[in-house]
Amino acid sequence: MSHTDRVPPSAARPFRRRAFLQGSAAAGLLAGLPKAWAGGSYASDAPEQPEVRIGIVAVQSCGSIVIAREKGFFKKHGLTVTVSKETSWAAVRDKLASGENHGTHMKYAQPIGSSIGVLGAQRTPMVAPFTLSRLGSVFMVAKQLEGKLTSDPKTWKVVSDEMKANGEPFTLALPLPFGWHGLMYRHFLANGGIHADRDLKVITLPPAQMVQNLRVGTMQACAMVEPWGARGVTEKVTTITMYGHELWADHPVKTFGMTAEFANKNPKTAKAMLRALHEAAAWCDDFANREELAKMLSTPSYMNAPVPTILDPLLGKFDWGDGRKATEPQNAIAYNRDNRPQAREIKWFVSQFRRWGMIQGEPDYDAIVRQVARADLYEEALKELGVTPHPTNDAPIKFWDGTVFDPAKAAEFAKSFAIHSLKD
Repeated sequence: MSHTDRVPPSAARPFRRRAFLQGSAAAGLLAGLPKAWAGGSYASDAPEQPEVRIGIVAVQSCGSIVIAREKGFFKKHGLTVTVSKETSWAAVRDKLASGENHGTHMKYAQPIGSSIGVLGAQRTPMVAPFTLSRLGSVFMVAKQLEGKLTSDPKTWKVVSDEMKANGEPFTLALPLPFGWHGLMYRHFLANGGIHADRDLKVITLPPAQMVQNLRVGTMQACAMVEPWGARGVTEKVTTITMYGHELWADHPVKTFGMTAEFANKNPKTAKAMLRALHEAAAWCDDFANREELAKMLSTPSYMNAPVPTILDPLLGKFDWGDGRKATEPQNAIAYNRDNRPQAREIKWFVSQFRRWGMIQGEPDYDAIVRQVARADLYEEALKELGVTPHPTNDAPIKFWDGTVFDPAKAAEFAKSFAIHSLKD
C-alpha cells in the first residue's frame, strides 16, 4: 500500500471505537445467556487438548461415540475427534495404554482389570466415568446342540461330560477372559457343577470370528454382544440359550475409558467428552432415532453389517432361534438408562476376579471404586450441561438363580461359593 492509500489515523479512530462498542455490547448480551447459547466451547471450560482420538470396536454399544461424532456433539463441546475402529478389545486397551488413543469404548471390566493387574497383567491405572451401554448380551450355542444345551446349566454338564468321555474338549469362546460374559458364564456353569476353567476349554476370540467357528464346529458355545447374536440366528448357525437380561436385568456392558494420567492432566477435555457422550446417549435412547442409528452403524466405517440385524436388537426384538420370539423394548440395548459408574457394579466385578483367582489376596473394594469410577468427573460434566446426574444405586443386585450380591458385603460374597479358584 502506498502512502496515498493509507487511512488517516483520525479516520480510523471512529471505526475502531465503533467496533469496540459493538463487541462490548455483544459480550454483555452473551454474558447473560446460558453457556450453550454462546457456542460449544468457552474460555472457562475449553478443552486442554481439543484434538482427540477415540477407539471403538464394531458392536452396537459404540453407538454413543458414533453419534457424538456424526451429529456434531463432540464439535459442540470444542473437540475434533477421530474415531479409530480397532480389531479387538485387547487392541483398544493397548492403544489407550500407549497414548495412541485418548479415550475408548471398552468392556466394563477392562479399566478395572487394568488398574489392579487382573490375571497378572501389568497395572495401568485407568478411569471409567461413563457407562456407555447396558443390555445387548447373548449366550449362544451351535445349532446342532439346540435342545441339548439349554438355560438349565445341568444340561451343560451332561454334554461336556459326554464329550470328555469321547476325548473331545468342550470349547467355550469369550471376547475377553475376565469380561462380564466370561464371569457370568462361569457363574452360570458353576450352578450345574462345572468349573469352566478346569472342566472346559476356554478360549478368547473377537466376536466377528465366533459365528464362523460355531459354523465349522471348532467350538460349542460362546458369549458376545449384538449384532452377532441376531446374525448367528439369521444365518441359522446358532441358537441363543440366554440373553443377558435373563441373567441380570440392566447389566452394564460397556464403558468409556481413559488412562488416569490423561484424565488428571486434561480434566476439561475429559469432561467435554463426557458431555458430548451424554447428549449422544440421550439421542440414541430416543426410539424414534433407532432406525437412523442402525443405518449409521451399518456402514463400512463402523459395523459393516446388515441393517436388520442391527435394528431388531435396538428395538427389543428377540429371537432365540429355537422358535421362541419376543418384542420387549424395555430389554433393548440402552445407552442412557444409567450412565453413572456405579460402585456396586465395580465391586461385583472385583468380587468375581477374586472368586475365580484372577487376583490374589483380599482387594480394597472401596479404594478400587474411588480410583476407577471417578464419579466426580461424571457429576461435574453433567452439571455443566444443566443435567441431573443419574443417582447412586447401592441396592443389592439380584440374579436369575436367586443369588444376591450385597455391595456392602463384597468380600463375603466372593468367598461364598463351593466352586471357585480363590487365591489367598
